[in-house]
Parts: sequence; C-alpha cells; structure tokens
Amino acid sequence: MNSIYKDLIDRQMKEIKNFAVIEGKADIGNTGITFKEIVDKGDESKSILTSEIRTDANFSNGIIEFKARFKDQNSGCVIVFKRNNGKIALAGCSKDAKKFLVPDKEDYSTKSGLSNYDLKKELVFRVEVNGSNIHLFVNNILITQGETSLAEAPITFRLTGIETKIFDIKYESVKPNVFVVMQFTNEYNELYNDVIKPVCESFNLECVRADEFYTASPIIKDIVDSIKSSYIIIAEITPDNPNVFYEIGYAHAINKPTILLCDKKREKLPFDVSGFRTLFYENSIGGKNKVERDLKKFIDNILK
Repeated sequence: MNSIYKDLIDRQMKEIKNFAVIEGKADIGNTGITFKEIVDKGDESKSILTSEIRTDANFSNGIIEFKARFKDQNSGCVIVFKRNNGKIALAGCSKDAKKFLVPDKEDYSTKSGLSNYDLKKELVFRVEVNGSNIHLFVNNILITQGETSLAEAPITFRLTGIETKIFDIKYESVKPNVFVVMQFTNEYNELYNDVIKPVCESFNLECVRADEFYTASPIIKDIVDSIKSSYIIIAEITPDNPNVFYEIGYAHAINKPTILLCDKKREKLPFDVSGFRTLFYENSIGGKNKVERDLKKFIDNILK
C-alpha cells in the first residue's frame, strides 16, 4: 500500500461523528456533511460561499482520511491545520487555486485539480502527517507532499462549491517523536537515559537518538529524516560539537520546536544560539530534579 503508515491503514481507524459548523452553513446528517453554495445576487454580503466545520478530534500527527463527492470541478475541500507559528495551513483540493495542495513554507500545490477526475464517483482523500512531513493521497495515489510543523488542534474542514459532500471521516493519531541531539559520551548518556528519555515518555512521546539507528542508509540521511519526522528536537550544547550545531541549524531552518540544554559549567554560548531560550542545568542530584521539572515545563508549553 502506498502509505507512510501502512500498519495504521490496515487496522480500524477512529470514525469522527461529532461536528459543529463554525462558519457559513452546512447540513450535518448520518451519512455525512453537505455544503451548498448560496449566492444572493441582490446582496452579495449575504452570499454563503464557504462553510467551515470543526470536529471534536484533536490532531497533530498521524492520518486523516475521508471520502468526498463534488458537483463540478469548481469545488473544494481542504483540512485546515494550525502551524506551530499560529498561522493556518491547508491540505486538500482548493477551489480558488483549482489545485491539490499541502502545507509548506509556502503552500505547495500541484498543477492540476478535480478536472482530471470522474466526479460521478467519490474520491478518497488521505492526509498523512509524520513530524514535518505531510503527504496528500487521492484514491491511494500520492499526489503531493510538503514540510511544515503543525500544532495540535481540532480537525477542521473547509468546504466550497455548488454542492460538496464529505463522509466516512476517520483519523488515527500517532505518538510524536522527540529527536535528541547530543555528544555520545558516558556523561551525556546518563543525562539521556536518566532525565531526557523518562521525561519524554511521561508525555507519551517516543524518544530517539542517532546512535539508535540500525539502517544501511547514510547516517546524515537518517538524521535529516529524523529531524523532519520529529515533533520536538532536544539538543545538549555544552561541548562545542560541530555535528550537534549542524543539526540544530537544520532544525531551526525548518521551524522545528527546539529545546536547548546546557550545563552551567559552560560560561558562554556561541553567538548564533545565544539568543535562543536555553535550559541551564547543574550536573548533580539536586540539579537532576530541577532539569526534570524545567524540561517538563518546556515540553508542556510546546505541546499546548
């Protein structure tokens, strides 16, 4: 199957049944949600050209799948995501652009839309989010993909067109990854095993480091892929390790939420990271308790 989450597609996903119209009008019934465009030629301000429907399912990472029927190609249906920077991002089929699109630093779109499909038949949309990687499938074919960081928010749909219907709406959330960047020595291994990993697991986050990869691919590819597919990056920056700072730079370039850790024994941070909020800790029993508390606050703030 053409999917980055093959195991999830094979099992039963959760069906969404609770909806609220937060903009425009739509008919919510047992067989799905139907939007019909209303144009008031006498008073355009009363026209209803779009409907926004919010669900009770929160999402940031995993799969959203639904079926759609369109009256004509001048229609659209997109999922409205929230980025980590607070802005919105769209994934689906845009009526205005007449293209399929997914979020990117700028919305990334294809060069075609519904005009290439038989609209007498239903279309199956699937959006898969794996960290920063976002893939859009239509009828189980990968149409386009992009990269951005999403915040957790209710799954929301925006419908446009003469008559647009969505139904069989399902989703499955996937436990996000935390990628840890640090020097691999005994001192920092203890910090990883005794503090970072247990704290991440307390938030139901999967914690990984580059030395835990067991693949035949080049290590730099594994690292870049892991940064993209992770929800949060935690980096220990006490020693001047070029590999660590390279990976931090890449994470910042793709707007990945990043937590910097540094031992108080270091007197001065490099200029390029000195402006970022850093969690300073003391390598002692008392310091361990404090860095645990502070790290939990940092992660909790990002997840919220």
